[in-house]
Amino acid sequence: MATIKPFQPYRYSAKAGDPARLLTQPYDKINPEMQARYLAGSPYNLVRIILGERRPTDNESDNVYTRAAQYLNDWIREGILAQDPAPGLYAYFPAVRGPDSASA
Repeated sequence: MATIKPFQPYRYSAKAGDPARLLTQPYDKINPEMQARYLAGSPYNLVRIILGERRPTDNESDNVYTRAAQYLNDWIREGILAQDPAPGLYAYFPAVRGPDSASA
């Protein structure tokens, strides 16, 4: 039996701007052209956290993962991301079609 618990998610606030410029495909679906477009679209695009750009100068203390953590912390501190005031449960229904599924 699964154990589920309510949680308080972070969501973009109005300070972040147009949601169309903030949201992305899942990280494993983002090709380099899409990544570049997302990066150019907004300094608050989620791609900076889920699939940031790698740099030739990356090292142990400055890399795609440390920058993602810094973006997340900065966005929370600046009010770009705001935490819901109360815990809640959120239903998620992925629309996945198997190879034998009829097309819609």
